[in-house]
Amino acid sequence: MIAELNQLMQLVEERLRDDLDVASLARALCTTEYHVRRVFSSLAGMPLSEYVRRRRMSAAASVLDRAEDFSTATCELWLPVERA
Repeated sequence: MIAELNQLMQLVEERLRDDLDVASLARALCTTEYHVRRVFSSLAGMPLSEYVRRRRMSAAASVLDRAEDFSTATCELWLPVERA
């Protein structure tokens, strides 16, 4: 079960700037949405949606903290990320 949570966390981190939906995460892990939600909540102590919200907020705060000005931070936060 810990391995599943680690895989899920990795997927969430990789897709943090994307529109995340539990169905796509479940497909990537070859399981059901119910199982993803249940395992995550029981092991992480919070719902997946809350974790994603908190991670996005902390990532945004980090960008704002290190940015030289607001417009630079805005561009970094909202421009699409190119994936290799």
